[in-house]
Amino acid sequence: MSTMNSEEWLAFLNKYATSSGAETWPGNPGATEEQLAAAEKQLKVTLPPSYRTFLSASNGWQLTSQTMPPLRAVDKIRWFRKEHPDWFGAYQQGAEPLLIPEQDYFNYSEPDSINFEIKHLAQTLCVSEIGDASVLLLNPMVVWPDGEWEVWFFANWLPGALRYRSFADWMRREFNESLNEPFQPIVNPGELPTVYMDAPTKADRRVRPREEVLVLEKVLAKLKSKKDRERVKAANQLARLGGKEAVDALLHALKNDPIREVRWAATDSLGYLREPDTIQALIAAAADPMVNSTAIHALAGFNDERSAQFLLKTLEACGAHAFTASGVLAKRKDARAIPFLVRFLTDTASKNAEIQHIGDIAGRGIAEFGEAGYAALEPLMKNPDRIVRFRAERGISDIAYCAKQKELRYKAFELLQRCFETEADDGLREEIGTSIEVSKWKNRK
Repeated sequence: MSTMNSEEWLAFLNKYATSSGAETWPGNPGATEEQLAAAEKQLKVTLPPSYRTFLSASNGWQLTSQTMPPLRAVDKIRWFRKEHPDWFGAYQQGAEPLLIPEQDYFNYSEPDSINFEIKHLAQTLCVSEIGDASVLLLNPMVVWPDGEWEVWFFANWLPGALRYRSFADWMRREFNESLNEPFQPIVNPGELPTVYMDAPTKADRRVRPREEVLVLEKVLAKLKSKKDRERVKAANQLARLGGKEAVDALLHALKNDPIREVRWAATDSLGYLREPDTIQALIAAAADPMVNSTAIHALAGFNDERSAQFLLKTLEACGAHAFTASGVLAKRKDARAIPFLVRFLTDTASKNAEIQHIGDIAGRGIAEFGEAGYAALEPLMKNPDRIVRFRAERGISDIAYCAKQKELRYKAFELLQRCFETEADDGLREEIGTSIEVSKWKNRK
């Protein structure tokens, strides 16, 4: 794909500014070659062509929208992990392996914010300020034949990252969407990027081997291998193939394979495939100490009443997997879990260790239910019992920091500010003050 030169970028940006009704020029004078080279020397990388040429036309861009945060000048760009360590760390905790085929993953025709390589987040370059809890990142771990890096629009209110083939593609899509016009990226059929395994600053970077083409018969044969690792790999691969034979083989492995890791992989794959006929097997596996937690997690992808009742009963029983069941119900957006969590949170007199443990973390579990969780936690912030207020504060703090919806996040932030003014307990007031400090940068007007 050809890259616009500086003059073409300037013409494009002028057209963009005019169509958006900008009263003043939202760009800056172009960066000089010396400025670009100095930044590349500091970062120890060569910037991708369309972004580099954009900077030579306008060294930053202030025309913003919900999906366009202010773009920085070249001397202000930073590695995301170093600049936002808390934000980076929060996403590492939820890292899961990708099960989507490579050809589909690198097809940018339809925006997809669910499938993204969380491992790559550690190496991304942040080229924007924070917009609506969002940033624009360049991903040097994915490089196309023309030298372009993959681009991520990364926001707290998305399940992951919206990915684009290049900076130019992202800008063109932004322009088209401002005009309510469709955008179709240029695609070369069969073309795939180079995916690196090492940081972009390393001299001799290893390249990730090209994904093998899966053949059902070969994968099924691997599932019978005497090598444990081969069987684990096969169980993971069957999730990408699907179909009755794959499901039957996974069910057999879940029930009969002697190795726990194989059964874990089979359980994960069954959860990914979401075949209704496998629900009962997953519920039964939840009683197996070898795979119980994994089996409960696998039920997150279903939306049936049978498994919902199982999860609710698991939560009500307040056993070792009660909080796991709560998290799964949150993913399913089943708010029937909230009354159970509120009951545990407000039971400060119980001598039962499990109830006390769940009670201590119940606020955070309730926070996962978004608006419904906020509605349950808000009155608890005024409860006469100091322990109840402390437990509820943990949940409100999570919402103020992590909620994907900006309005909900700010509502929780304002509640923390009000409670800080009225809280009589010095220790809890200090906790609330810390929560305000941690979340205030995400709740700027």
